[in-house]
Amino acid sequence: MDPGLLRDDLAALYPQFGVTVAHAGLVLAPPTDVELLELAAIVAEPGGIVEPGRETELLGWPADSGDAAARRFLEWSWRLREVPTAGRWRMPLAVLEGGRTIGLVVLAHEIDHPAGTVHTSSWLARAEQGRGLGRRVRLMLLELAFDHLGAVRAVTGAAAGNAASLRVSTRLGYRETHRATGGDHVVKVHLAVTAGAWRRRRLPDVVVEGLESFLAAIRPG
Repeated sequence: MDPGLLRDDLAALYPQFGVTVAHAGLVLAPPTDVELLELAAIVAEPGGIVEPGRETELLGWPADSGDAAARRFLEWSWRLREVPTAGRWRMPLAVLEGGRTIGLVVLAHEIDHPAGTVHTSSWLARAEQGRGLGRRVRLMLLELAFDHLGAVRAVTGAAAGNAASLRVSTRLGYRETHRATGGDHVVKVHLAVTAGAWRRRRLPDVVVEGLESFLAAIRPG
């Protein structure tokens, strides 16, 4: 089945599934089950995202693989399918390159976030890392957040040992705000970037489409 048609069906129920972001052959599109199964295969592969055995240390995920990891990922992803409101919304976007699904990003606004604040998270398949895609994907996501959704601040987080992720964030203008130790005993570094800091690093020619229904849902009246 055509994932585009599935996305249209999902967008009728969840307006965030109508949004896409594109830049120079890279596309961020809401994942249907077609893309989720492809992503689940990456998650299930030992070392699919980070070095084998370092999932908890670097991602905060259980260090499992195979069917258990795939199920955990799918169940988490399906929970992101909820009707957006002004107070809370989640927008998952699969990273697509040349027809391949190679990663996932999530843009979200939570109930406890101040007005104008969004949270970003992202990962790419380990085989696709080191090509500069992580930086581009993050900038595409910030284009959506700051220029099209009117955010003034974006926050993110990464395990203290995840030097690659923290390096990308720093290069994009994120600055550390604080650190906290989670229930998994992993120290997480929290960072934030403002619209002004992002604008100095902005990518040209990012195309954002399909926002109308989503904006109507999060800005009623």
